[in-house]
Amino acid sequence: MRRLRPLAAALLVSGAVLALTADERVFGLMTDGRMMLRTAVSMATLGEIGIARGNAVEVARPGGDAVSRYGMGPSLVLALPALLAPAFEKAFGTGASQTLFVLHQLLLVLLAALAAGLLARAWGGDERSAARAALATALASPLWGYVALDFAEPLQAACVGGAFAAAAWAGEESAEDPSKEERTRRRATLFAATAGLLSGFALLSKSLLTILFPAVVAVLLASGPGRARARRLASACAGFALPALLWLVFELARFGRPFASYGGEHFSHPAFDGLWRLLVGPNKGLLLYFPLVLLALWGFAGLLRTRRATVLPAIALGGALLVAASAWWAWDGTFGWGPRLLLPAVPLLAAAAAVASAPPLVFRILFTLGVAVNGLAALQPSTLTTWTYRTLPRRALTAAEAARYPDFALDRAPDGRTFLYPQYFASSEAALAPIPLAARLLLARLRGAGAGELDAALWKGEPAPAARLADALPASDLVHFTAPFRWPHLGMSLSRRRTDTDWSLSYVEALLDQANRAQDMGRADRAVDFGERLFAELPNPQSATVLAEGYRLARRPETLASFAETIRRKGMEPDFAVVLALAARDAGDGPRAAALMEEAAARSGRPDLAALAAAPPGAWPATLREIRLARERATGSAAR
Repeated sequence: MRRLRPLAAALLVSGAVLALTADERVFGLMTDGRMMLRTAVSMATLGEIGIARGNAVEVARPGGDAVSRYGMGPSLVLALPALLAPAFEKAFGTGASQTLFVLHQLLLVLLAALAAGLLARAWGGDERSAARAALATALASPLWGYVALDFAEPLQAACVGGAFAAAAWAGEESAEDPSKEERTRRRATLFAATAGLLSGFALLSKSLLTILFPAVVAVLLASGPGRARARRLASACAGFALPALLWLVFELARFGRPFASYGGEHFSHPAFDGLWRLLVGPNKGLLLYFPLVLLALWGFAGLLRTRRATVLPAIALGGALLVAASAWWAWDGTFGWGPRLLLPAVPLLAAAAAVASAPPLVFRILFTLGVAVNGLAALQPSTLTTWTYRTLPRRALTAAEAARYPDFALDRAPDGRTFLYPQYFASSEAALAPIPLAARLLLARLRGAGAGELDAALWKGEPAPAARLADALPASDLVHFTAPFRWPHLGMSLSRRRTDTDWSLSYVEALLDQANRAQDMGRADRAVDFGERLFAELPNPQSATVLAEGYRLARRPETLASFAETIRRKGMEPDFAVVLALAARDAGDGPRAAALMEEAAARSGRPDLAALAAAPPGAWPATLREIRLARERATGSAAR
């Protein structure tokens, strides 16, 4: 292989730009990512895969806990920073591990960029073409906006791009000088095994990517004598076997059978509608978020004349992703920047664009447009942009329309009417297009606008909002909009002030999840262990309540009483009083239990606690978690 100087330089530039725009404050705010990280922390701390119940898209297990429905590949990769997180937070303070998790995403984007560069060279491009492909992937595509987001698309893109690059190079090595046959054979074998391994890990990351391995095999069998192709195939199968077996084991352990994780969700969207919206639509059109796709089409046209057998599988894979996403009920991916479900194909498109025989000015113009659009997502993370949809009214559906959506996307009113939550129809409204919306929000934040000014900056057309931002978002979410703008960068969590509230604390939240899981499973020993870890990381009224409930479940009344005395002096939340009421009930002191529950109801003003206060203690649920989960189900506040 030739020297990598231009490609290495492109990766260094890309890494520097990504690091200087990585917003660590928002990693861990989305339900999908939280579930993957919670699973990773479960792996790192216990060697298990269980998480607590309470997620809208969880898969409940008989033992009282739940598992993630998402591919296990992202959690396996996240397990490494999760292993390092405790020492990192001890050294640099609570929340410092945000740097580790964002660095992990940044490296995956760079791996996808490297794969695009290597693929461009395998497709006949020179060193400059490889550099262009890497820069296009990292900086001119939506992947830039995913460095700070807790989604699996960077990993999927790295696996898809890497598998095709390795397969293409396996064929190139086989065509080298016959006098170097042994050396050539070893390198081709290694590339083929790598292609198989990455295809397997892609499957482990997302079951739909089962289509990747056949496409990679087609590339491996495209050239060379029969014996060489047979060796490449055998090597690829060997590399694919272990991750594919892991995928099957995880599928059976979690769901009982393969391809069962998305039960109740269907390919129910009109395919042609999804097709045009994903390609050129104003909300999620690939052309808007990755303008270089125009040059990619030019590049593929040329490659089909010179490398048809090795390029057709890449085109087929991209087409399959597009068709599948177009017909999926959530064709837009719901959350995330740009057409999220198409992002695994970005390295393939970038490589094709880089080798297109077009004037350099064409690449530069399209590249600059891509940088402008996707740099916006780095400064105004799409998580926050999506949250603004909560101000919109829900959409009423007929019974036939409701049948197209899974239950977690619907709000069923007591009178029988069914409503669709706004995040599930926002991408069909041109007035809600994320690019101009993100630009308006960013400008408002740069001016230091308050919640009222942000409301004025949001919607410039129909549908009209049903609520103000301050009313639609809890205070813990609203602060992400109203806090002063700070330039994001890798490592910003290392100097986080304890007074900073516009900050996700992913690792701490995962510890809370394991404490809740232990309570759900009746594992009092674990409930105390994780509760104490949580309280040591973040001593506040909420973590104090979790620890107190652990002490109660572990039947340690003296420890609970001593702890409660300390917390009373500092102030406690109403649910802490609920824990004390449950403890009094456990001890047979009904009058004290009733008095404490009345105190909790009066201080909180919550109808559910008022109902418990009116009921005899013997009729109360056994645990605080049961009370909280019932409240979430009643109010529809479970994580979505």
